[in-house]
Amino acid sequence: MPRHNGERKNKMTAMEKKRRRNGVSGYILLAVIVSLISLVVFIQIRDVRSKLKVYEEQDQALDEQIALQLEREEELNELEKYVQTKAYAEEQAHEKLGLVNEGEIIFRLEGN
Repeated sequence: MPRHNGERKNKMTAMEKKRRRNGVSGYILLAVIVSLISLVVFIQIRDVRSKLKVYEEQDQALDEQIALQLEREEELNELEKYVQTKAYAEEQAHEKLGLVNEGEIIFRLEGN
């Protein structure tokens, strides 16, 4: 019977070795999967950061355009107020119609 017990120990040892190999290969597989997932997440984060940078640049450009348009709006408001004044009407009458105020003398160059 001693042989029988010795064989059993050898068989158990072989089974344990097989389990250990399966366990180690399972850990290796798990490590590979975790590494791949980490790589994919890293790539996604990098892409999102680059898109964020582009959007921030676009946001800055749009803010600059808004500032320019607000300045233009202010200029147009001032022009609108000026156009409604008597000084503007006199200026236009003088430039386009050639009208003069009383007491003004007009000098014209010949040939024009």
